[in-house]
Amino acid sequence: MSKAIALKIIAENKEKAERQKNGPVADFAIGFHNIAVHLELEPVHETLTLAALRAGGLTDIPPNMNYYAATPGLWEFFRGVTWNDDPQCALFKDSREYNDELSSGTVWFSQFEAAKHNEASRSKTGYLLGRSHFGDLQFLHSMSSSVGEPAVETRDKVLLWCELMYRTVTGEFPEHCQIGGVEISRGGFDLLRFFDRDTDPRPERNLKFLLTRDTEYQKMQIERRALGSLFHIIQDSYAKGHTRRVEDYSSGYVKLGAIRTFHCYTGQDEEQHSHYDSFKVEDVQISNLDSFNPYPGARSAIEACVRVMELWRNGVMWNDKDGKPGAVHVLEDIFKLAPDVTPGDNTI
Repeated sequence: MSKAIALKIIAENKEKAERQKNGPVADFAIGFHNIAVHLELEPVHETLTLAALRAGGLTDIPPNMNYYAATPGLWEFFRGVTWNDDPQCALFKDSREYNDELSSGTVWFSQFEAAKHNEASRSKTGYLLGRSHFGDLQFLHSMSSSVGEPAVETRDKVLLWCELMYRTVTGEFPEHCQIGGVEISRGGFDLLRFFDRDTDPRPERNLKFLLTRDTEYQKMQIERRALGSLFHIIQDSYAKGHTRRVEDYSSGYVKLGAIRTFHCYTGQDEEQHSHYDSFKVEDVQISNLDSFNPYPGARSAIEACVRVMELWRNGVMWNDKDGKPGAVHVLEDIFKLAPDVTPGDNTI
């Protein structure tokens, strides 16, 4: 998990950023009412996503574009890539007109802290946020759900989510499709394993509720949000705190290959985890992928997302169709396991 929401805690409180006439301006420091806590954030996932979208052929993104100047259309991708860290959409206000307005953050923070210290809050019947960061849904961040979990099981769950998101991107699973009605499985895992009558959301809820909590935003694009969530799980898989991959230095920078270990967040060094999840976004330029080379995993993460972006733009379906290879093969390759793969651990 990126921990973009918990990179650095400092004692102060701020008002959210004002909306300017020339477009949305975001303040990464999210204030909490009545809580003397302030989060200082780096938009790492958003920056990786911008670079991948531009390299993948989204031509209306200027070479010097950054998070602060993103359009509402780009924010639909951002809301998706943020979802894995904010699956209950608690960090944003729900508005018919805007998709980038930050909330006070109080609900998100209280749920995160509860899940961190209370086992019930991160159990299957607990908060979705707690489950995804500390419980059975850690695979949403390309991490094992427990120390000792076989890597093949973690990979199966990751690919199950990849299939759900990709087939939502292509329109095969429309937003009104019920979670319990999505008949996909991988290695014995299906969606009903994670969403049942005791969970939030329940299986009768639809994909729009799952990804947006039934947002009122008039220009919501479910395919962009799904692609964002898919990008997140890919990007996390190249972060040192999430996985250990085969390293190749022959290109002059570290290129990451097959997965050797999926890490588990429970019991990890949180500060060290956050360190490897971040970089200074002002030091990179989305149109110059070489600028990402100094940051281990960043270039590889972008290139993997570009592969998926190109599949989407070329109309490739998940499964093989009419003799045309499906997207499943690319995702299986992105999450390929190394011959010496080991069970999940909480090292970095």
